[in-house]
Amino acid sequence: MENTNYLLNYVLFAIDLILIWDLVRDKNIQIYEQTQNQLKCIVQPKLLRFIGFFIGQIGIIYLYAIFMFIPVTQLNCDHVTQNLKASSIEQNSSQVICQLIEFDLFDRQKSQKQISGLIGSRLEKQTKTDKDGKILYTYRVQLLTNTESIPFTRIAYSDYFSEEAELIILKINNFLAQPLEKNLVVKQDYTLAGYAAIGIPLFWLLLGLLIIASGSFLDCNFDKESNSLSISRYKWFGKLGKVVLVYSLNEIVDIKVESFNSGEDSTDHRVTLILESGESILLIGSYNSGNSGFYSSGFQEKQEIVKIIKSFLASN
Repeated sequence: MENTNYLLNYVLFAIDLILIWDLVRDKNIQIYEQTQNQLKCIVQPKLLRFIGFFIGQIGIIYLYAIFMFIPVTQLNCDHVTQNLKASSIEQNSSQVICQLIEFDLFDRQKSQKQISGLIGSRLEKQTKTDKDGKILYTYRVQLLTNTESIPFTRIAYSDYFSEEAELIILKINNFLAQPLEKNLVVKQDYTLAGYAAIGIPLFWLLLGLLIIASGSFLDCNFDKESNSLSISRYKWFGKLGKVVLVYSLNEIVDIKVESFNSGEDSTDHRVTLILESGESILLIGSYNSGNSGFYSSGFQEKQEIVKIIKSFLASN
């Protein structure tokens, strides 16, 4: 189990490194295809993607913890009669042989421990202090043999469930006190709690997915063969709210970077197309509610894109 924990930590750490590397290294605006007749670029919400994946990891950790959780513990005990010969006298004695079995959420056996010579059970009380200094009590059912003390479950009982722990002890001790009873089955089942807990990782995974999907994507396609420019804006992976605008390349008279002083020594920028009609068309940027346009930081990156697009449009 410790090896599995280490593996999960390494995998999540590797994912974090990849996400940070992707966030820092790659540009927000990427040209993913450039030929003599076509130029395609895409703008992705990298920051939202990073946040979404990071939050999604919380769901993975919770999901892993749930699958590692042992919801069902079952104790099966049998009175086994043994024949003992002392001199010429044959005597019968009884020994209690038990199996402590653990099952996962899918009712698959995870472990089994044989306990020979069970002689009793007792309630072990433990104390701990919370951050406010309040003393909290937890309880464990201990299975006793002549050589060891074995916890019945991995999870301790709280004050609220202490009576349930006492009932288990009562069943075990009553069985040990009555040799004529052939077998005993004691079961602690937290399956419903395990299924209910699955909602926690699903919430974090869904939240991460919603954050990624809510980001605005933009896809530009300059096509000389069809003499057109198509601009696609969409969210939710293109399933909802997709808008496609198409212009003739002949309509484009200029492309430039516009800058806006957003205050506190901060300047935002956007890439716009100027048409023959004098209309200004947003190509790349993000919306700023205080202005009638779409702006975002990164002047140098946008300036490089403008040069590439101008060079493409000017080439034969």
